[in-house]
Amino acid sequence: MSGAAILFRPTISSGISPTISSGLPISGAARAPWLAVHIEHRFRHERAEFHLRFDFTIEAARTVVFGPSGSGKSSLLRAIAGLLKPDAGSIRLFGDTVCQTLRGDQPQVFIAAEKRGVGLVMQNPAVFPHLTAERNVAFALRDMEKSAQKETIHRLLQLVEAENLAGHWPRELSGGQLQRIAIARTLAADPSILLLDEPFAALDAQNRQRISQNLHQWARERHVPVLTVTHNLEEAFAAGDEVLTMDEGRILAQGTPERVLARERERLLQTLHATPSLLLQDI
Repeated sequence: MSGAAILFRPTISSGISPTISSGLPISGAARAPWLAVHIEHRFRHERAEFHLRFDFTIEAARTVVFGPSGSGKSSLLRAIAGLLKPDAGSIRLFGDTVCQTLRGDQPQVFIAAEKRGVGLVMQNPAVFPHLTAERNVAFALRDMEKSAQKETIHRLLQLVEAENLAGHWPRELSGGQLQRIAIARTLAADPSILLLDEPFAALDAQNRQRISQNLHQWARERHVPVLTVTHNLEEAFAAGDEVLTMDEGRILAQGTPERVLARERERLLQTLHATPSLLLQDI
């Protein structure tokens, strides 16, 4: 599933406790899960049906959901962000319930997307066509003092290596350039959680690696956990401390990239007729 770069700016009146906007304590021996997903949802279209069933928690600062196209990865991110209301179950962010269906004497909860403090960047970048690249980023900073706003815009455009595009209109930009602006605009909203649905798909390998490193450095400095969706094996190794493999609406395995992706790595090696040492060196 494809989508757009979405801005969910944290609000004080969100009904979520302050811990959700305080960031994730990345360091330390003991870590509580920042995300707990226990949901079911059915998509129905004419005679076809697709069933999502997720039951997992995440503690790692960088996590990758790896699986083939059509496996439900984007739907998972949409549910976490608040763009999809599941049929049943619950979702907790930093220990706070943002979604819970009616169960026994437990009340029903559904925190709106714009109040979850979540930054979501999806495959197809969508920016405001009537605003320049610079003003698109400024949209998320409209409550900031002008001089600070200008400095923040410049810093974020530098992070995605798009400072030379500041005055350009969206119609003048390529898909990869639009993707960079969409990422910068999402970061400008200062999210407490970052969800990435293959946001570098329109970039070449060299730029993808460099901007991904910049983005994860930004997240580490702010203790913002990152959940990345991909079907790219190399990206799964590079972008995650932990990996969840997924297919047909289910989580199949969860663990370190080396352990969980071993089977996929062997399959790729057989396809490429390569040796493990060569592929691992590239990764």
